[in-house]
Amino acid sequence: MKKFYKTAMILIFFLSFFYIASAFTGVEKNHAPSNETIITFIKNSEADILEANVTTTLEVLDTFWNEEEVMKIKKDLKEELGLQEKTEEVLYEENLLFMNDQFAESDSLFIHQLLDDDTNQVIGSAKNQDGDFITFKIYSTKVFEEKSSYIIIDIIQNKRYKDIVEKSNQSQVILRKYGETVETTMNFVGTYDKKLSKIEGKSKIDAMIHSVKGRKVEEVVEESYISTTIYTPLIPQTIQYGDKVVNLHLAMRYNDHEGKTYLYVANPLITLTY
Repeated sequence: MKKFYKTAMILIFFLSFFYIASAFTGVEKNHAPSNETIITFIKNSEADILEANVTTTLEVLDTFWNEEEVMKIKKDLKEELGLQEKTEEVLYEENLLFMNDQFAESDSLFIHQLLDDDTNQVIGSAKNQDGDFITFKIYSTKVFEEKSSYIIIDIIQNKRYKDIVEKSNQSQVILRKYGETVETTMNFVGTYDKKLSKIEGKSKIDAMIHSVKGRKVEEVVEESYISTTIYTPLIPQTIQYGDKVVNLHLAMRYNDHEGKTYLYVANPLITLTY
C-alpha cells in the first residue's frame, strides 16, 4: 500500500497539468468496465504488472449518517469484505494508515475513527486472505443545511491483476445497498526492464490501443514521458471534458535510478487515491 501511495505521488509531478478533475463536465457512472477489454488492454502492454488498484466510491447527497449508522455500516462492510474475524487495532493518526509498512505482515484490521456531532469518519485497512490490501472509508458530514455522505472501497493487488474487474463488480454490489451514485477508477502499474525509446513506447501504446479498437484522444510526448488518453467503444464508462470523451489513460516514464520504464494505465483516468 505504501508503494502504491508513493507511485501516486510521483504521478502528480508529470500528470497533474494534463487534467484537472474539476474541469470534467460529464461522467457515465453506472457501468462496470468490461473484464475482457481491460484484461486484454493490460496483457497487450507486455509489461511486468506490479500493482492493480480499483477504487469504488459511493456518494449520497443530502444525507448525514449519525454515529450509530456509521458504525453499523462499518460492521456490514467488514462482513462483506471478509474482514470480520480480524482483530481491530486503533490508530489515532489517519496518515499512519497509508505511510506504515506494518500492514504487510499483520493480520489485524487497522482502524481510524473520528466521531462527533457534525462529522463522522471511519477508515479501515487490512490485508485479506487473498493477499489484497483493502481500505474502506465511511465519511459523513453536515455544515449548516448541507449534508453529504460517502463510502469508498479501495483494493490493491500485488503482482496480479486478472480478477481486479471482478473485485470492482463486488465493490459496486456492496455500495449499491446504500445508494446508486457509484463511480469506479482502476489503476495499473507495471514496468519494462529497460529504457524504452520514444518509438518503442509509442509502438507499445499503439498495439494496446489497437487491441481494444480504441483511438487516441490526446497525447503528450516529452523526452522523459508519454501520456495518452484513449476512447474505446468496448468500455461503456467514460469521462467527458469539453468536447472530448475518454475512458482509458496511460503514461510511460523512465526511472533512471532503477533502469526501468514505468507504465501507468487507468480507467478512466490516472488519479490519486483519497
